[in-house]
Amino acid sequence: MHSRQSVHWRRHRTLKRALAFAGVLTASAFSPGAFAGLEKCTAPKEWFPHSQTPRPDDAAFESTSNCVFHQWSWQMFLWLTQDVDGKPRFLDFQSPQSLLGLKQRQFLPRMTKSPLPEALDEYLQAGTDGIMVDLQGKAVYYSQYINDTFADFMTSHDLTDPAKVQALDPNTTFPISGTRGAMELKASWKIVSEGEDISDMFTMRTEVAGLVNQGGKIVIDVTRREKVEVALVGLHIAGIVNGHPEMIWATFEHKRNAPNVIEATCTAENCASVPPDRVISDKDFTFYKAGTTYANCNQNPASTNQLKLDEATQTLTPSTQACRQFEFGNDPSDASTAGNDKNIADLNSSVDAQLDPKDVFWNYSEVGAIWFLDGGKLRPGMTLATDDNLTGSLKLSNTTIETFTQTQSVMNNCFRCHNTEQTFPPRMDLDPLKATNLNISHAFQNIYFWSQELSQGESK
Repeated sequence: MHSRQSVHWRRHRTLKRALAFAGVLTASAFSPGAFAGLEKCTAPKEWFPHSQTPRPDDAAFESTSNCVFHQWSWQMFLWLTQDVDGKPRFLDFQSPQSLLGLKQRQFLPRMTKSPLPEALDEYLQAGTDGIMVDLQGKAVYYSQYINDTFADFMTSHDLTDPAKVQALDPNTTFPISGTRGAMELKASWKIVSEGEDISDMFTMRTEVAGLVNQGGKIVIDVTRREKVEVALVGLHIAGIVNGHPEMIWATFEHKRNAPNVIEATCTAENCASVPPDRVISDKDFTFYKAGTTYANCNQNPASTNQLKLDEATQTLTPSTQACRQFEFGNDPSDASTAGNDKNIADLNSSVDAQLDPKDVFWNYSEVGAIWFLDGGKLRPGMTLATDDNLTGSLKLSNTTIETFTQTQSVMNNCFRCHNTEQTFPPRMDLDPLKATNLNISHAFQNIYFWSQELSQGESK
């Protein structure tokens, strides 16, 4: 585990590079004192202790600076992870499936990131594309959640009925109810293996779906359940705030998940090209073995049919060697994003300094967040692939959720997949979803297609 001093120095070193690219500092100014005159993005003292962190008031949110978006993200993370009856608050949230009366089929491996929704059948017969495998050979699992504002909006408008969705005004946006905007979450979990040091991670007991070999593929068998201990390694937070119906999309990770590629390779002259034989770190991380080269980072063996499953032990080979391509979701050679990256670094350090180091969530930090410069521009039919209205962490990825798409320009931030275009079904016998502002949410899209599948199943 990294010491607080080493984590702060690593952030300080990366921050110096970003500011140098932006022209804020010269080479001779690389000293701690050089930052004294710069405004810092800090965590208000009212957030602490963690047990008393107030929930952000989404209705009162004001887009006054880049910093306030990251402050909202961190405050929401702290509120979501507050201890409520012995577990983090977010674990009591509903799942998207629960709105349809389905048994919660959570804690399933994530396949290759896709702009398409996931159908129930894909959960049952998911291919091998993109399963992240930890160093002990276990699949990384995922769970999804929605808050009461999201759930109440869906049920009060009867939006679990596909016909009601098609009749809805496409300009409708997710609401803010009182002080609480609609929100959806995705968490990533590592199965704890015997002998692992998990003292700095939040862990719990749960059940996960098993994996089987079938028809030449590795597929999920939801009837095969295994009781395991899992550790939280990542958390996506997407929430509506005043003036931003597109949601703020933020992501957090455990601090020792993976090394930063840019930190190991970036120079002021060139951040774009990383030699394939470059060793990213000489230290072990949770999802990275010391000495691994860049060429072996973030490789998806499923794409070359090399992923193998031992059903008896539920272990997979080979393991995924994860590397974080961009520490704060931006290429530090891009001067236009240096201020965003500085705010994240400052805020992470500010939280570290005020949160009790004995609190397990001291060991997590913000990677970044992305949103619209002008939320009023949200409209049905937006692709968002090259939209200049995006701001914040423009290449935002979580190494445990978007491991294999960090450098794919078509999927290297949340809005590459979350858009308001018409969505076509994963099966030919389902009706497409028209372009609406609500399509920004994959939970909404999935519910639309799941409800059709259930209806067809009932009629057969």
